[in-house]
Amino acid sequence: MKKALLAVLVFCIMQALVSIILMVPMLILNLKSDEPAMFTFMGLALIISGLLTFLICWKGLKVIEFPKTFSCSDISWKWALVAIIASIMGVFAGDLLSEIANLPNIIEDMILGMATNIWGILAVAVIGPIVEELVFREGICGYLMRNDSRPWRAIWISAILFGIIHFNPAQVPFAILMGVILGVIYVKTGNIVVTSIIHILNNSIAVIQVNALGEKALDFSMVEWIGGPIVAGVCIIVGFTGCAYLLRKLWESSLSPTLPLEEGEQPDIKSESPLYGDTIVKGEE
Repeated sequence: MKKALLAVLVFCIMQALVSIILMVPMLILNLKSDEPAMFTFMGLALIISGLLTFLICWKGLKVIEFPKTFSCSDISWKWALVAIIASIMGVFAGDLLSEIANLPNIIEDMILGMATNIWGILAVAVIGPIVEELVFREGICGYLMRNDSRPWRAIWISAILFGIIHFNPAQVPFAILMGVILGVIYVKTGNIVVTSIIHILNNSIAVIQVNALGEKALDFSMVEWIGGPIVAGVCIIVGFTGCAYLLRKLWESSLSPTLPLEEGEQPDIKSESPLYGDTIVKGEE
């Protein structure tokens, strides 16, 4: 558990440290009021801090099994598709619920600005999602499970930490939900290939939405767009129900890791998982 918390601490410290270091030339060159330059700086800060965090967690803390966690030779793409569909349903329902909750979004302007800057797009839609999967799914969830933590405990710990590091009230509940969904998928596949694809898709859709709507992005309402609160409520119920159903089917599939059993518990596992150093099977076709 200590190393898992250290990984989160490294993630936060690297972002703050790199931002401070890169801020110096910005101040020297008097670029603080130059928005394009500022968003470039933010994008580069996230990319550099992400890469440094990965290196420290991999080589220093040794909580990341790289490049093993990117191995996709044994992935069942049938179940990967199920996982992606489940994620889309859960994320869509979560988006609607977040909008209805109307929690304060303290970094909305920054997100919109970065979504129109090439370095910001690279940080938000590509590098950021991969680094977060390496740290929170592989480095925290995977590390805890490799050290005899029960799957759901590891999933919830990594998901809650994933939500907390977003700091923004409007993002925290959604990030925890996303963390649980991605955690389940990670546990069942033993690598971050599928979770990275889903994470990149989610962030990329947000970036595309901002660029497509332009100045209207600030006022856009998904709830109103689909027909109002009643339709949104139905979509939320259907989305969460469908997501839960598909994730349960995935959980009960033959892509089951060998888990430490509680006293008196009977094993019902059909296959092994890379999380425990064995070989995963492709599942029942």
